[in-house]
Amino acid sequence: MVKIWDVPTRIFHWVLVLLFLFLIYSGRWDDSLMQWHFYSGYALSGLIIFRILWGVVGTRYARFCSFISYPIQGIRYLKATFTGKAKHFYGHNPAGAMMVIILLLLLALQVASGLITSDEILWEGPFYASVSDELASLGAQIHHTVQSILVYLVGLHILGVIAHSILYKEKLVTSMLTGRKKDVGNAKPREPVNPIAFVLCLAISAGWVYYLFSLPV
Repeated sequence: MVKIWDVPTRIFHWVLVLLFLFLIYSGRWDDSLMQWHFYSGYALSGLIIFRILWGVVGTRYARFCSFISYPIQGIRYLKATFTGKAKHFYGHNPAGAMMVIILLLLLALQVASGLITSDEILWEGPFYASVSDELASLGAQIHHTVQSILVYLVGLHILGVIAHSILYKEKLVTSMLTGRKKDVGNAKPREPVNPIAFVLCLAISAGWVYYLFSLPV
């Protein structure tokens, strides 16, 4: 087995899963949790900031430069996957990389739109009063639309993980828990986590979340 995913990346992934599930539930089906919906959105924004920073200064397989590819490469990888000819990747494969970037961008848009919208009953985003009615209305439309898109994309992501695991008998979920993958040759283990880089990324993202919590809802 070879070390691939570092601890910060794994914690980010699973905390994101929990926050996403709660945000969907509280935003769609339980209005009594709206205040916590806002607070969870604040936490999500900090999580996204951390991942973006960690994508620059993190370990080998967490850095964006190690997996960002052109969309055509992702499409070619998908075709090769279903013909059993796909190249093995220790980190994100081109199709998975596309999904990671799309999800991060949409989550960032979802958070940004949520900060300027209102539930039209009790709660308002911290920047709702600072924008025009037109921008707040546009933000609300984006927030509701992107929420639905994210649900479908996450479902597609899960199906992709299941399909890849069946076709190539690679335990992707387990590897995101343990951080390790089977070495099939020429593997480059990730380097140790740089504690200074980690603390810096954590401090910046935590500082942003602290700032949001200091604002009135």
